[in-house]
Amino acid sequence: MASSKQWARAEGDARIQQFVVSGDYYAGAGRGHVPPPRALPDAPEALVGRERELGELLAVLEPGSGQRAVVVAGLAGVGKSALAVTAAEQAMERGWFTGGVLFLSLRGYDPAGAVGAGQAVGTLLEGLGVADAELPAGPDGRLARYRSELAARAGDGRHVLVVADDAGDAAQVRDLVPPGGDAHRLLVTSRDRLVAPDFTARVLDLEVLGADAAAELVADALRRVRPEDPRPGAEPRALAEVAGHCGRLPLALSVAAAVLAGDPGLRAAELARQLADARTRLEALSPRDRAGIPTGVRAAFGLSYARLPAEQARLLRLLTALPGPDCALRTIAFALRGADVRRDWKAEGAAVRALLAALARAGLVAEQPTGSDRWRMHDLVRLYAAERAEENAGEDNREEIVDRALQVYSVMLHGAHGHLLPKKAGPEARWFPDLRTALWWLDEERANLVQVVPSYAALGRAEDAIGFSVALCAYLFRRRLFEDLIVTCRIAAEEARRIGDEVSERIFTGEVGTALAETSRLEEANVLHEQLLASYGEEDNGIGKAMTLANLACVSRARGELEEALAAGEQALSLFRALDARGEEGEALAVVGVVLAEQGRTEEGVAMLEQAVAVLEEHGDPLRTARATAHLAGALQEAGRPGEAISEYQKALLVFASMGDWHQQSTVALHLGMLLSWQGRSPEALMVLGEGASAAERAGERDKEGFMRVRVGDGLLSLSAVADAVEEFEAALRLREHATDSGWPAEALHGLGLAYGRQGDFVRSAAAHLEAAALFREAGWETSAARAQKAYEAARRRGRRWWRRLRTRLRR
Repeated sequence: MASSKQWARAEGDARIQQFVVSGDYYAGAGRGHVPPPRALPDAPEALVGRERELGELLAVLEPGSGQRAVVVAGLAGVGKSALAVTAAEQAMERGWFTGGVLFLSLRGYDPAGAVGAGQAVGTLLEGLGVADAELPAGPDGRLARYRSELAARAGDGRHVLVVADDAGDAAQVRDLVPPGGDAHRLLVTSRDRLVAPDFTARVLDLEVLGADAAAELVADALRRVRPEDPRPGAEPRALAEVAGHCGRLPLALSVAAAVLAGDPGLRAAELARQLADARTRLEALSPRDRAGIPTGVRAAFGLSYARLPAEQARLLRLLTALPGPDCALRTIAFALRGADVRRDWKAEGAAVRALLAALARAGLVAEQPTGSDRWRMHDLVRLYAAERAEENAGEDNREEIVDRALQVYSVMLHGAHGHLLPKKAGPEARWFPDLRTALWWLDEERANLVQVVPSYAALGRAEDAIGFSVALCAYLFRRRLFEDLIVTCRIAAEEARRIGDEVSERIFTGEVGTALAETSRLEEANVLHEQLLASYGEEDNGIGKAMTLANLACVSRARGELEEALAAGEQALSLFRALDARGEEGEALAVVGVVLAEQGRTEEGVAMLEQAVAVLEEHGDPLRTARATAHLAGALQEAGRPGEAISEYQKALLVFASMGDWHQQSTVALHLGMLLSWQGRSPEALMVLGEGASAAERAGERDKEGFMRVRVGDGLLSLSAVADAVEEFEAALRLREHATDSGWPAEALHGLGLAYGRQGDFVRSAAAHLEAAALFREAGWETSAARAQKAYEAARRRGRRWWRRLRTRLRR
């Protein structure tokens, strides 16, 4: 570009500012000009954990995307501005906006007042080089000039990016949308999604960081202050805890990083300990400036809260009264408005949903997943809202809200419980049409349900806590959620002890022992059951003592103490028979039968298990009958009667599948599938094992799922379904981190190597076999390791021969 000189003189208090837009020079006099069009605020040196979001935003800004405006929306402090500025810088570097970038802060949440739409248009005109003297007087004239300036640049191929930061509502940015065409872009950041009839923009919702990225943000900040800071390398787990307590919110993470950077001697573990206390966490993440005014997280949330209408602010406060991390719309509607869940609640639900949607647009709550009618707020927002709730406790009727919410959970839980134990179903069971729906609701509400018992305990309502725990524990046991079961039963036992209910205390203590045994904490379980048994005394021969003996028999069997298990089981059986407790008698028969079979007294065990099945069928308990039937199938298999075993396994499997018991379904499917495979019934085996793997996945038993997928892969390979076998082996290997040993991952790699070899991919075949050989050795499977090593060498030889033949053909 040829050099040129421009001269200007300012008189009085006037100033001269020069704006550069794509090589054209404009001079303007007056006060209040914005920075040059290419002058963005500093972007973060590293935008940690936002690669995906940055890619999505750049895709919208890229020429030809068809989008004129995009809104980056999210919770205060989530990093919207950092993402927008980084994207703007990268878009400029790629040459997409040769007309420059205009940046302005709209201060949409500033208590001192936001930038008006007309003022924003005027500021952008100045940025485009329009002198004060040339600015039209009225807002309509300024808007017309703004659009004509952008249209002129579009005609010259000078594309402009307008970055409007911190918009409070759509009215602030409606007029900033560039005129039609694909030349220019408007990039807005806001805590609100800014969805309005007269403002159409692509919305990019920005969530909190992932766990790894959140910890890395803190570590990166420390290294930037002191590259030799040892804490990122020495305390990674503590930094992860700090990030977790910050709710993975970038603003909170930055405050925590500043605390650590400002005190090099402060261990990350100590800061994590300080932040672990929810009562003081918000204060720790809200430092005060020199004037004593809070900054950081509390200040950021305060600006959003101050803008809420009274009804929305009250709802935000009341959400903190509900137990658990999220809440269904039905529960919120009933708790807030008293809408009876037993009647048509849609009108009240629609009104409450409108309030929740407004809070979501403000970035304070979120519907997760979208369309689910389940609402959640960030942990730090919850703490802030709880503070405001304490200030308004007298006005909000908080106790009434809590009571209504607990009533909803109690009614619905007992309704679901009626389907879990149909013989004990009460009138509440009609709230669910079938068992599948009841289980779906229980799975959805699990995190909230386990918080109801401590809520009742905190309110001093011991009887309610006990009654709720009885129903809840049936579900927790069905889904094998034993850690939740232990916590729940210990609270219930303590509440029973507090009111002198010795029977309930013993029942819940026994449930704790059962859960401990199921989680392989056998010694603890044995001690607890022994103590419980001693509490009954010699003369007490009631149901509680009999159940404790049966539990002791199960623990002894798991510990390999079969004689002790048999003695306890037979004693329990005798007591149940004397008490005419038919259901419990059937279970005791099953325990004794399994122990006899494991002692090698197989025929006796089969006979005892057949009695157990008959008694439980007569009692009308399908789930316990199916468990006894599965044990009978195992004993028949041990007795060398595979045909009968297959039949019994199939009966049990149908019941477990129909009742949604994924653990039992996958366990029985594994035994049945392997037996069918050994009997040469491969197609049937594949179907059973495939369904069992899916059940194991739903049960969260990833180790078992991986093992079963390997077996499915083996079967498919034997049937020459090579491509399908590859898919199964690869699916299994994606689960290898869950394996308790290297056995089945080695088998998956070996099977994958065989499949690759069948496909002619000898390089990958050799690599898979070589890794399999190493894993087999790690597992101590020397024969398998030798077989894999031999397969590796064969694959290499075949690969070399194939390559020689190919080169020969190419030479010809």
